[in-house]
Amino acid sequence: MKKSIPVNDEAPRLGLRERNKLDKLARIRRAALELFEERGFDTTTTREIAERADVAIGTVFMYADDKRDLLFLIFNDVLDAMVEEAFARVDGRKSLSTQATDVFGHFYRVFHPRATLARVLLRELVFFSEGKQSTQFLANRSRIVAQLEKLVADAIARGRVRATEQPGQVARIFFFLYSGEVRLWLSTPNPDLEDGIDRLRQTFAAYGRGLGETRR
Repeated sequence: MKKSIPVNDEAPRLGLRERNKLDKLARIRRAALELFEERGFDTTTTREIAERADVAIGTVFMYADDKRDLLFLIFNDVLDAMVEEAFARVDGRKSLSTQATDVFGHFYRVFHPRATLARVLLRELVFFSEGKQSTQFLANRSRIVAQLEKLVADAIARGRVRATEQPGQVARIFFFLYSGEVRLWLSTPNPDLEDGIDRLRQTFAAYGRGLGETRR
């Protein structure tokens, strides 16, 4: 059964104008998600989203510059929560490659129920640097690499890896390996969750061995 993407339907106790804005934003998010899943991202138009949300087309463009921006309007808060949850669960007693597998394996679990839309998301994030939603997305990606860097630095300090590269470089390589693996996984018609995570684990373990990783 699909897990629903959270939509902020409950507005805080603000003034009428603020509540109306939050209500419109929630309707736009919901309408975009429904239409992208029903009709597909490529065939859905921003005008159709506005009509489904019962708002003027100009209101849609208050929150997103274009259809790609709308996709990230749906997912940005989900991605933020996903990253926070993934790193909060890290077990420092595990090896670095296992920690990285646990982090990105959580990403796989979030993406899996909506694999079709996640596939579009990964396609559209390439060179996504402009638009109202881009700042939040790019900050999220930077946070992933920064958190990975902390894990790497800790592993080096504990003597669990013998990396000659700087922790930031090692972190970026883990991120690039994940980026390739998740695309291969989602490129299949019916991505198998456990198989995808297992392949990711094998890739990270191979890189860990290259780092002289010790299992403790």
